[in-house]
Amino acid sequence: MKFQEHVSLAPLTTLGVGGAARFFVEARSSEEASEALAFARARALPVFVLGGGSNIMIADSGFDGLVLVPRMADVIFEEQGDVVLATVGAGMVWDDFVAETAKRGYVGIECLSGIPGTVGGAIVANLGAYGAQASDTFISADVLDRESGEEGAIRVFEKDACNFSYHDSIFSHVGGRYVVLRARFKLYRSGTSRFSYQGNRFNLEALATELGHEPTQGDVRSAIVKMRRDKGMLAEIYRSAGSFFHLPFVSAEKYAETVATARSLDAKKEEELRPWAWEQSDGSYKLASGFLLEYSEFQRGYIRGPVGISPKHTLAIINRGNARTADIAALARDMQNAVEKIFGIRLEREVEYIGEVEHAQ
Repeated sequence: MKFQEHVSLAPLTTLGVGGAARFFVEARSSEEASEALAFARARALPVFVLGGGSNIMIADSGFDGLVLVPRMADVIFEEQGDVVLATVGAGMVWDDFVAETAKRGYVGIECLSGIPGTVGGAIVANLGAYGAQASDTFISADVLDRESGEEGAIRVFEKDACNFSYHDSIFSHVGGRYVVLRARFKLYRSGTSRFSYQGNRFNLEALATELGHEPTQGDVRSAIVKMRRDKGMLAEIYRSAGSFFHLPFVSAEKYAETVATARSLDAKKEEELRPWAWEQSDGSYKLASGFLLEYSEFQRGYIRGPVGISPKHTLAIINRGNARTADIAALARDMQNAVEKIFGIRLEREVEYIGEVEHAQ
């Protein structure tokens, strides 16, 4: 295992921005990951665990610590009747894992196709899209805990201990404390896709009608990848970090206020963009952040020098070439301020800022 110094991190992220790591190492086993943490501890260095670089933005000044990249990418499937247990290395590309399960006809994660990042990152962020989440099929994870007091000791986190919620988990709250080594998932050898999302771009029943048969896992995967491509959310299309903002949850009263504001500004637009809100079991509402931005200047195709907003997706801030982290952070801040001024709702970032991120003036 080789420790490197002053390694540029921008090429390792989907946004393609950011400075260098003071120290950098790739770990291909749990032993190497433990050795890397010991290296950081001996030098009192902060640690950042880098996966696929798809949901982060690194400061222009870089990261003054150790960047650890898990490269464990093995996968083992164990069939037990109709149940399939999958044990996956944290460094495996998430979509490669999904593709392999769909190829084998296993049911469970095909709805999460086409999403960049690694398996470890999927667990930390509780990756989710179209009504599905990584935690839906998650069983447990083997994790190194920097604060365990026992060098190299691996802790097993069962699902209930992970505090999964919308795009969140226990692992995301203390940067560098936990290093996910591998994860286990429960899939099925037969059955139909568990798919709650319905929208104008995708409908499982419509897909079955189009195909003339019940969609296979491969069919569902292909349809989802196509939908993500149409929305410009595949990594090869635009240099972005995916959706930059979370979907906000508001009270029923705030939802009614938002409806009234939107209709007063442009009733036709409000009607055309439905559905843009979904009632939750507790009476609150989940709102589409992109809908809120449609009432500001920050709409699809917006351009500001080297940065902009994807022509296909309002929530995707893109690097148009030679952008700095500060440029993107400034645009994100202005988008937040615009929505707050119009609707009184503050959008929360989904993208994690690493290091001292500053706004361009």
